[in-house]
Amino acid sequence: MTVPSPLLEQCFEEAVRHAAPMLGRCIDVGVSSLQAEEKDLREVAARDRAARSWFALLKHRNGWGPNFAQRLKAAFHTGYNEGNTSSLALLSNTELLALVDDNAVAESIESAKLLQNLLPEVEQALAVLDARMSSLIGLDTVHAEKNPLRPSVYVRVLREMLTASESDAEVRTLWMRHLAPVLGRELRGLYENLALMLQRANVQEASYRVRLVADPQATRPAQPKRDLLDFGFTPSGVATEAAPARPEPVHPFMPAMGDLARAHPTLDHDVMQQFLQQGGEEYAQALNEQYFRQLDREMAAMQAEASLPVLDDAVLEEERTRFRDLPVVDRPARGVSIGSQLKAEAWGDFASAVARTRALLDLKRQARSVGQAIGLDVVRKLVNQVARDPLLLAPVREAVVALEPALLSQALTEPRYFNEDAHPARRLVESVAQRSFRYNDEFSEEFESFFGPVRDAFRQLNERASKEPKAFGEALDKLRGHWRSQDDREQQLQNDRLHALRHAEERQALADRTAWDLSQRPDVENAPGFILDFIYGSWALVLAQAEMGLPDSQAELNAYRKAVTDLLWSIRKEVTLRRPADLFRIVPGLIKTLHQGLDALGKTREETQPFFDALMRLHEPVLGLRRAKVRSDSGHSDPIPLEPAFDPTRLDEFAPATPEQRLPKAAAQPWLGQQELANAGFEDTLASDLGSLHGEGDSDHAPLEAPAMDAEQLLMSLREGTWVDMYSHGEWLRAQLIWASTRGTLFMFTSRGGRAHSMTKRVCVRLIRNRWLRPVEARPVVQTALDTVLASGAPPVLEPVSVQ
Repeated sequence: MTVPSPLLEQCFEEAVRHAAPMLGRCIDVGVSSLQAEEKDLREVAARDRAARSWFALLKHRNGWGPNFAQRLKAAFHTGYNEGNTSSLALLSNTELLALVDDNAVAESIESAKLLQNLLPEVEQALAVLDARMSSLIGLDTVHAEKNPLRPSVYVRVLREMLTASESDAEVRTLWMRHLAPVLGRELRGLYENLALMLQRANVQEASYRVRLVADPQATRPAQPKRDLLDFGFTPSGVATEAAPARPEPVHPFMPAMGDLARAHPTLDHDVMQQFLQQGGEEYAQALNEQYFRQLDREMAAMQAEASLPVLDDAVLEEERTRFRDLPVVDRPARGVSIGSQLKAEAWGDFASAVARTRALLDLKRQARSVGQAIGLDVVRKLVNQVARDPLLLAPVREAVVALEPALLSQALTEPRYFNEDAHPARRLVESVAQRSFRYNDEFSEEFESFFGPVRDAFRQLNERASKEPKAFGEALDKLRGHWRSQDDREQQLQNDRLHALRHAEERQALADRTAWDLSQRPDVENAPGFILDFIYGSWALVLAQAEMGLPDSQAELNAYRKAVTDLLWSIRKEVTLRRPADLFRIVPGLIKTLHQGLDALGKTREETQPFFDALMRLHEPVLGLRRAKVRSDSGHSDPIPLEPAFDPTRLDEFAPATPEQRLPKAAAQPWLGQQELANAGFEDTLASDLGSLHGEGDSDHAPLEAPAMDAEQLLMSLREGTWVDMYSHGEWLRAQLIWASTRGTLFMFTSRGGRAHSMTKRVCVRLIRNRWLRPVEARPVVQTALDTVLASGAPPVLEPVSVQ
């Protein structure tokens, strides 16, 4: 199988990168179109079918994007190697046999119509792309049917995916018809961008293709392993020679010596697994002449590639910033691999893929054992796998690619070092990757403050070209010094804010136990419900806070406990009416103590005034008795009534508590005062609606809500240390869950600069349902890359996990 050139691979990556958002936009338009059609239809069956069609499109929208991208990627490579499918050949042999079925015939015709409708829309842009693509793959004249990115590929892949998702052919036909118009417009824009990219890479149209001439003074011209830069053509003036016979390796599972010299590793995953996990004496055998002859051929091919034009920094910067204006959660991941051209301003000489390949081949020339050669190939494969990991921001992946020469150098002294967790080079890559999870925007100042020192450290490692791991350890120590100073400041802020929440949780737990103890007192019998609510709620919190302050708060605790006894005595009407003097003596001090405890707790007078008003109304009979006594003492001879006039409006308010009210209930979440709320970072979540929480107008663009149960389950699955993307005040922040209450009712996240975001379970669930809070997958980057490489000889590009 022919390997695509780096530039062609870049075209593939560009198309794959656009595939998911492109399909998403097609589906959005298709849904709107189907909904409009549904309204216009009069036949019930047809309306039902249209309704089912647009509802199914919505259901599949998120899942189809990554699937479409993966299928397209496979189709591009297949089309490049076969290159013989007509632009109208949509059907396989198996599909042709299925034409006996009327539905299959109708669907196939609909697919052909879709392609025919697309062609006028893309015709002009496609003609330019066909000409440059033909040149890129080594053809003298334009062959549109050999363009791997031709529209028929998109139509065929789309149809196959729809068929795999929906068994009803009529529904699929509706989908195809309503997706077609916007798909044409999307492809036109993509083709224009790809043609421009090839133009800036100096790829001429097929009729004017530039042929390169090798140095006539070369003493050992050789046929490269692959066509020049994998373009599909051989440089003029380069003599060819028959490929040498490939002898059997010494050990059955070992690759041939010539394969170990190649710039692009061809190692089988079984070989890598054996090498990394077991080793053996076979890896100590010396490299033979076949290895060095193949190395000469690889060097010659690399020199030819070096003369080809590359994209300049201005073009790369334009590509890098293309989606800058999109929300960070909607930006497509930029494709990066070992074949990527990086910005020379940032990475110097090793910005060029050719320069990095030259460094690899130079090290392969220094290798003396099979183990060293395999070690170099393993490092290159792992670097490529990390570079394709979409969980990392593109600059971080580019940095790992740029560091490849320094990482390769370690393989000469320790060929299996990437299998060692403690090796400084592996720890450096993993530490930078894990640190980068703090950021979700490569264009933010916060990310640049992190990435600048990383870039400097990686460039210095390449410049030192040290084969000793010590250099990587020193670089990591220096970076961790930068990080530590930032972490220390944020940790202090975090500790202060966590203290408020932990204190509130501990206080609430103690208050719940205190409330239960209070409920066992005999004098709570027949107490009104509002009195028990106060004692079990606010006053239990006051007692708990005082108890937590022991021994310094012993006097206050004694006074607060006595206040419970006085309060319960003061509401016993049958006693206080006969002993009003005792009530007159107790009430002023009782009221003062209650206010003192509530103020210390952080309750505002506005919060507590309703209780005191009700308490005053409860004491009105005795107060009335006092007023009557005053009138009597002043000269009136009428007898003093023991009971005031009956007021039926107070009957319910002062009725004895119900059996349910008699039993205290544990609080659903810890109570916090206004100052505690502010200290804990609740300022972002005090609003009662998402519109107020996230800014005017944002709710108009909110995604479809997830089911409440799914959102709650997702929230409960979060663990301390989990990263999330959180929308707050007009921007998407990367935040980390640092604390959850024992009962899972309060949560604290922190974002850049140690900024706290605390919220209740109810608010969290609402945010998740509206996709304003999205968990971010985080995992060991190097180990995942290693596992993927060992699991497959040609590892697929990892797709990011989408949390619905």
